[in-house]
Amino acid sequence: MIKCALLFSLSMLFAFVASAQSAFDSQQGIWLMFFNRTEINDRWSIHAEIQDRYYALSRNNEQLLIRGGLNYHLKKNLWITAGYGYIESYPPENSTQPTVLEHRIWQQGLYFHNIGRLFVEHRGRLEQRFVGDQYRDRIRYRLLVNAPLNKARMGPKALFVSVYNEVFLHLEDAPYDRNRLYAALGYQFNRSVNLQAGWMAQDVKGKTRGYLQLALFANLLWSAPS
Repeated sequence: MIKCALLFSLSMLFAFVASAQSAFDSQQGIWLMFFNRTEINDRWSIHAEIQDRYYALSRNNEQLLIRGGLNYHLKKNLWITAGYGYIESYPPENSTQPTVLEHRIWQQGLYFHNIGRLFVEHRGRLEQRFVGDQYRDRIRYRLLVNAPLNKARMGPKALFVSVYNEVFLHLEDAPYDRNRLYAALGYQFNRSVNLQAGWMAQDVKGKTRGYLQLALFANLLWSAPS
């Protein structure tokens, strides 16, 4: 299993370098993100997030995303979620296209485990998307690996590397939608808070664009650590 995880990390690195080579040729965007999980009890928790996305580093909003959901913890490492998202997508500068509003209903399953010092997370998500006057179904799968650099396991005061790959597929015709490949450096301040700074290459129908990302995870956790 450890060999498989190492092979996955290496393949992700090579794919990331290949995507970066093309994505850095275009102007970079930036995503500013905040995530929160508030525990209700050992079975239920609330998910909340807000993302402000820009076409370029200093101007021109691309998208505002606000998403919430209710988590049910089937096991300590297996959760299911149902939620709602509100998305405003803005046109590029000097474009006559209108702002597009999207209402999104979503469900997901989250399974996470450790392989040695690596934290591995699998996320599958279904989305029912009401985009303007159109409706589309979409399925997503993300494989994420966090590797601590100064600790034996992920935990407080851990400096870590985070990588993931996520593929998006439509359930109608022309199934491929996009792919996201991400790498970041993060610091876990305590059990509840971590900060990550990284870069993502997003391929949309063969066109790749790079995004700098800054993400703050700040949770309200009442239960004792597992």
